[in-house]
Amino acid sequence: MNDILTITLFGSTLYAFIALGVFLILCELSDIYENGFFAFGTLIVISVLYYFWGSFQAVYEIFTPITISTYLLIGLVYSFIRTYIAGRKLGEKLKTLPEASEKNYRNKDTEKADYIDNLKGNVFRWWFMWPLSLLNWLFTDLIKDTWNLIYSKMNKLYNNILELGIKSIK
Repeated sequence: MNDILTITLFGSTLYAFIALGVFLILCELSDIYENGFFAFGTLIVISVLYYFWGSFQAVYEIFTPITISTYLLIGLVYSFIRTYIAGRKLGEKLKTLPEASEKNYRNKDTEKADYIDNLKGNVFRWWFMWPLSLLNWLFTDLIKDTWNLIYSKMNKLYNNILELGIKSIK
């Protein structure tokens, strides 16, 4: 970790931080748009840049077998948690859909099959990009879900207040 300040790109620490910033932004966009190709492509480009024009040895020293194993283990646990929560959300959505029939394109079977087809990409994105995916999840889904939970517990109160307001006009 003493060599962290020696990480340069094209002989400049500023270029290294700019490349890292672009990499993190593209990884975050990859998670937001649920497409891992942004992150994978950017990882390949930044690896080539560091290999040919950067201080690849200093970067290589940070990634030891212990740090890589720890990162992957945390990502694996995080992907299990996200898959479980995605399954709960899918289950709630399936409750509102009709059973399988020829007339309805969106039914329980097609919705579940479509989600399972997309699950592989989601799992790998959650597993390998868990720090950014966790931040995205915390600031979007988790806050929204918490608000919906709080409101679902209090909606009767607000409905009664609304009814009082309506009745006061009559």
